[in-house]
Amino acid sequence: MDILAEASSVPDHAPVYTAGMSSLLLTSEQRQIVSYGGRFLLIDAVAGSGKTTTLAHCIAHRERRGVAAESILALVFTPAAREVLQQRLAQAGASRAVRVSTYADFARSLLEGWRSQGVIDGAEVYLADAEAMRPYVYEAIETAAADPGADPDYGYDLNNLHAEAVINQLSRLKGTLALAGSGDVSDSELADQLDLPRGLVAVCRAYERLRRIDIGHYAFQSEHDLVGDVLAVCEQLGGLAALPHPALIVADEWHDANAAQITLLSRLTGTDTAIIAAGDKEQVVHSWNGADPRYMGEAFEHLFGGTRRLPLAFSFRCGPTLGGCAQALTAQRFESGRQGDTEVDILAYGRTQQDDCGAQLAAALAQSTRAGSGLALSDCAVILRDAHQSIALENALIAHDIPYVTDGCQSYVDRIEILMLRGILHIARQSMAPVREPAEVGAVLRALGLFAGLDYTEAEWRDAEKTIAADPETIRYFYRGRLSQTADAQEAVDAGTRRWRARFAQVCEHLLAQAHAWSAGQLLAYAARELNIADATRRLFVHRLDALAVARSIEGFIAYAGATGLDAAGLLDQLHQAQQHSGTWRKSRRRPLTLTTARAAKGKEWRAVHIPYVADGEFPQAHADPAEERRLFYVAMTRTCERLVLYTPQGHDSHFIRALNLPAARRAARDRPSLAATAPTRLYLHVPYADKDSARQLGAQWDPVQRKWWITLRMPRRPFAKWLPADDGAGQP
Repeated sequence: MDILAEASSVPDHAPVYTAGMSSLLLTSEQRQIVSYGGRFLLIDAVAGSGKTTTLAHCIAHRERRGVAAESILALVFTPAAREVLQQRLAQAGASRAVRVSTYADFARSLLEGWRSQGVIDGAEVYLADAEAMRPYVYEAIETAAADPGADPDYGYDLNNLHAEAVINQLSRLKGTLALAGSGDVSDSELADQLDLPRGLVAVCRAYERLRRIDIGHYAFQSEHDLVGDVLAVCEQLGGLAALPHPALIVADEWHDANAAQITLLSRLTGTDTAIIAAGDKEQVVHSWNGADPRYMGEAFEHLFGGTRRLPLAFSFRCGPTLGGCAQALTAQRFESGRQGDTEVDILAYGRTQQDDCGAQLAAALAQSTRAGSGLALSDCAVILRDAHQSIALENALIAHDIPYVTDGCQSYVDRIEILMLRGILHIARQSMAPVREPAEVGAVLRALGLFAGLDYTEAEWRDAEKTIAADPETIRYFYRGRLSQTADAQEAVDAGTRRWRARFAQVCEHLLAQAHAWSAGQLLAYAARELNIADATRRLFVHRLDALAVARSIEGFIAYAGATGLDAAGLLDQLHQAQQHSGTWRKSRRRPLTLTTARAAKGKEWRAVHIPYVADGEFPQAHADPAEERRLFYVAMTRTCERLVLYTPQGHDSHFIRALNLPAARRAARDRPSLAATAPTRLYLHVPYADKDSARQLGAQWDPVQRKWWITLRMPRRPFAKWLPADDGAGQP
């Protein structure tokens, strides 16, 4: 029998599911992919379908078919993904000589090779992280600010927050290749094209001018620069900068690819190069960094003519009910390969403090993880659309004594905008009490200084931290002596900062007068309104969506402060206790719940996932790209194996929840044939090499994909008893 023909006869609805992907016997979908022998293959996968395992078997199979391991290149996005693929390759029986690399590491090796050959001079300094990049970013900011045509409406601030914003935008501009070939375009024109402030575009261009000395010669270079620099060298030097053309290139998590990475892939493609890329177009959620759903479709097919597209539609993570919901939401085929179902529940919450979303979620978590339930808090995650939603939720978790850790986002008490608001309350109270730790004092002071444009050296900050930590009442001198000063011989304070400080002083003086009469919520609402904190936020957080998220965080915190009814001292005490709780949990042995965001959760998995605030305007977020919001929701909901709980406001159903069509998904799950009824047609044997001839004579056949001998289920098993799996009934005929 032709083994590949027999494999194709196995129905696509007959997945084989075992305890984990590492021991998964390949489904018919996976077998079709692994055995495909054409040049270009694009795998359309759903969440939890075993993309990495399938790619590892593709590599191992092609290697056994004669492709030299040294001519195979596997590209991934992160060091963690590299480790996972290397593990899967070992399980699939591939050679250790197969190269698995991140795009950045691979690009750096190319540049180092050209440098050693004398083709380019390379980089004089390599910047390993954002901390190393910061001085060069500051130099670029100062250079752009000194230009006679500098944007008068842009804040050329020399602080960590601005540096971080510039570094993030540099990553985006390089990933999209937006800076490449834009030399004849003015800053204004490019800013309009990219929907960015003109001053930010000028800073990024100044950074590039400082960095590039000549073709292939750089004063400094970071990870963000590597792929773009490889492409620029190839463009400018042509054949002098020779690129390798591997026999096989495998690209995992292809949905995260940007313009620079797909261009690199095309440059590496020789006349005989084969490419296998796998991704899920519904997980394209990094558009800010240049990822685009087209790279999972027409753009890939345009670059690599004759591409065959094959599906991985069976998820080994999501049960049939959740699979049906995911299919209804995305309109892409999504099947389940799990034996058990994934429960999907929708809970409505009210508007009162006792019945709000945070309180209901905390109560549900406490109930589901009670002693004897078999589910631990560490098996659960709460996935937010955005970090600003965590304020009421974190307080509810603390009130219910539910330990949690944040992953990919900060606790609200540590966010820069909340620290600034806390600082205003401390000024109104005229004391930093109850905070006494220098690090916590320093965080509040630096947040205030950031909004006030205070230019302190690191030594000055440390001195202020120690002084106020030792005597909390001395914050009044910090406020009157530094934050409210509009003229300072030690600083070149611009006109905008002088105006803000003057207004800040007026507002704080009024708050001092009202501190005993007003609640904390009233004090903060007045400060936010009179200081127009939303505008200050837009100046500090240069990306529009970042500024919007921070503004919503400020609104949420002020609303929370008002709901408590506490005065400044009471609210500050409560916030301090929240931090103390968090520190106690970190030191205890209680395994905590994970609190994360949809973007940070991508690629992760929990037994139970809770998604709060599923409401139009929250999730999906207002003013955001509707398609990307849908993809973010898909990512969040498909992180779970056993249970998904969605929280939506009473009487305000989200269109996302309607799109899931949960009743239909539940009916389809009930009516689904059991996996036992659609069992695979093969039984794999454990045949030692010395017994292979005996197995063949008895009628066993060799599977070159799985690297195992097998028999059909119709064949008698007794002759093969000694090779049967341990859990198979050897006593059968």
